[in-house]
Amino acid sequence: MLSITFFLYLILISETIVSKKIQLPDLDSSRSKPQGECSRCKILADSFNNWLGKTSRGKYEGGDAAWEEAKLKSYSRSEIRLVEIQESLCSEIKQHKDECYILAEEVEPVLEKWWFNEDPISTDLYTWLCIETLQYCCPALHYGDACYPCPISKDNKICSGHGKCNGEGTRKGNGTCICNRGYIGSNCDECAKNYFLHLDSCESCHKSCNGCTGEGAYSCLTCKNGWELKTGQCVDIDECLTPSSCKQNQYCVNQEGSYICKSCDKSCSSCAGKGPTNCTSCEGEYLLWSGVLILYCGLLIIAFIIFRTSRKLASVVILIIAIYIYFYEKESSMNCIDALQNFYFIM
Repeated sequence: MLSITFFLYLILISETIVSKKIQLPDLDSSRSKPQGECSRCKILADSFNNWLGKTSRGKYEGGDAAWEEAKLKSYSRSEIRLVEIQESLCSEIKQHKDECYILAEEVEPVLEKWWFNEDPISTDLYTWLCIETLQYCCPALHYGDACYPCPISKDNKICSGHGKCNGEGTRKGNGTCICNRGYIGSNCDECAKNYFLHLDSCESCHKSCNGCTGEGAYSCLTCKNGWELKTGQCVDIDECLTPSSCKQNQYCVNQEGSYICKSCDKSCSSCAGKGPTNCTSCEGEYLLWSGVLILYCGLLIIAFIIFRTSRKLASVVILIIAIYIYFYEKESSMNCIDALQNFYFIM
């Protein structure tokens, strides 16, 4: 019964699609394309011009080349050369190669028309193909579906020379200014926050400033977080001077305008810096550095006593002690009691 119902449901859907001509989504057209039409067309035109240059010294191969040059068109305008270029199109491109291949296949008849009817030397392919024929792009300093001219500011520059108009060179956009970093305003003629005007350009304020009137830390209007005003300039606050900046098992590292907390060595319950030698209190059975210092002094005393008896034996013992101290420092989990036990085992 279920299968019959499902079958009738499929028939109903099919009739609905046919009667109402429902448009099913085109999967290929719904895929997002990483390159716009204008960018893809420019990539294709650049690739064509690249292979046009690489085949510039080509000629007819095999047979009677002189006869072919006399009876057929010269190789420079021949169909053979066009085929060679088309076979190589987009192959040298590293990014968006697939999009280039797709467009090359779509406009193959258009490229052939340009090849046989236009002069490749005097007629720019990008202009002819992308702007005039396919109408994917606009000339420089134009935008939109009708290639409107980009608005010019009072100094006769696009966006005061500090930006570009939205959609320039394409059939998209609205022509509004997209300002370069440091500039704001409808014509990009004002300095953004944390920038100041110097001659004809907006320069960045000092990193400590929250707004400024000029260059340097002395020109700050106010200081950013992590900085404070002293003697007329913003100076870094050393947050590590505050004991509560980090947790008990962390130590503080000051940075300009900020600080970071790093974990103490695993032998430390609290510490003042990196490694087991900076412990201010120990974790569990681990000893403080004063205990380690006693251990090192004891080892040196033993080596000195042996040295008075035998220099050769003392040399071996000192070497063993040096190796031991190295691995002790490297393996911070080893405590002083373990060190003594291991040393007596070696001896």
